[in-house]
Amino acid sequence: MRALLVFCLLSATLSVVSRASAQEEEQSQRARELQEPAPEAVELELTSPETPEGQAEPVVEEEPSPSEKPEKEGRETFGDRFRRGDLFGWFDAQARFFPQEAASGLEGQPPRNDYWFNGALAWEPGFFMNVTDYMNFELILFGRVDQHDRNRTHGDIREAFFELFFNRWTLGFGIHKVFWGVTESRHLVDIINQTDLVEDFDTDIKLGQAMVTTAYTHDKAGTYSLYVMSWARPLVFPGPLGRPTLPLPVDNDLRTYESRLKQGQIDVAFRWSHSMAGFDWGLSYFFGTARDPQLFPVLDGAGLPIALQPVYELIHQGGLDLQYTVEGWLLKAESIVRGGQGPTFGAVTGGFEYTFYQVSGSIVDIGLILEYNYDSRDNNTFIVFNNDFFAGMRLSLGDVGSTAFLLGAFVDAKDGSVFIAAEASRRFGENWKILLEGRGYLPQKDNVIRYFQNDAQIQVDIEFHY
Repeated sequence: MRALLVFCLLSATLSVVSRASAQEEEQSQRARELQEPAPEAVELELTSPETPEGQAEPVVEEEPSPSEKPEKEGRETFGDRFRRGDLFGWFDAQARFFPQEAASGLEGQPPRNDYWFNGALAWEPGFFMNVTDYMNFELILFGRVDQHDRNRTHGDIREAFFELFFNRWTLGFGIHKVFWGVTESRHLVDIINQTDLVEDFDTDIKLGQAMVTTAYTHDKAGTYSLYVMSWARPLVFPGPLGRPTLPLPVDNDLRTYESRLKQGQIDVAFRWSHSMAGFDWGLSYFFGTARDPQLFPVLDGAGLPIALQPVYELIHQGGLDLQYTVEGWLLKAESIVRGGQGPTFGAVTGGFEYTFYQVSGSIVDIGLILEYNYDSRDNNTFIVFNNDFFAGMRLSLGDVGSTAFLLGAFVDAKDGSVFIAAEASRRFGENWKILLEGRGYLPQKDNVIRYFQNDAQIQVDIEFHY
């Protein structure tokens, strides 16, 4: 027993002396291999860097505590984080085809936008970085150049937003996009950001909004979000050379505001959202400048309308969005009550979506959608779907290219006017995507979509993502 103890002491001594002699180190290593190493020693040996050839392996020492480490060790500079930031974005080449001749805007005058082809190019670059362990920054820009419509040739800052994280709290400031809503055909409660209407008439594309926002999240009580905003963006309509466009041009140079601060008005919004037992809901309130203006005709000396003047009132709006998920069913509803644009009014959108997953054992998913839109306002706000059913079908092939189709139609419940839209998309290669869209109008005599009946279009987009 004593001999074994002496042998172990000699082995440990040789391990230290081996820094001066590689041959003695090899002998010490063979001696240590005769003993069963401790688990901690094995882990340190596996994770330590390789010893350069010709040098002895250093003695394994206990890892120093963080307070004992050199101050500069492991510290990451702002430049390091900036270089690690993520660059992303996409380029888009777009072609629109109009099979029909444009309708005349004013009686007795030929249309100014009578063309069958319109080309456009767009670029949306983005950058994301972790400024610190508790702060993120995201920047997204957008720009488009259009062949005919100068209103559609425009640029925007979609995001320039700092977000900080403090346990259950978040704080953000800058230019940001916020989405509220659950329904497919129309998003009534989505009021924070202005619609980029020159990009698309479907109102899904939004402009950036300057804001300061904070949110508190509790596991059982949900998320409480507060938004303070200013510099509300005006709604820009397609110009006289755009298609589709209104019969009278909207002159943004004539726009007026109810607030004495005009665009500098401070807007405030609050939302409580929660999920429980298959339900997802949100209750919201907004006070500030309306995003959708009332449009009033501007008359010439003879009393004939020559343009439309947008007027932005101060509004109060309460909103509710609700979704219930059970198996393949999604039951959805959005509703608002608004005061400030004439008499107080209400609007609601509701319906369901049911998805058949892996139809007949294939990779194909089919979703069926049915919703109803009702809007009781009777003012000069441009509202297209105020008493309409929406029926649609979504088809996803689940293949490598993520091929997807969406076919939908709005049908006016009063006069039977129809608006039809179809979309298809597919990725190819590592970075490319192609999108196809088609739209058509079948209006009755007094329906508002009669202004667009000659503006049926086919659109092709080829995108490069990076």
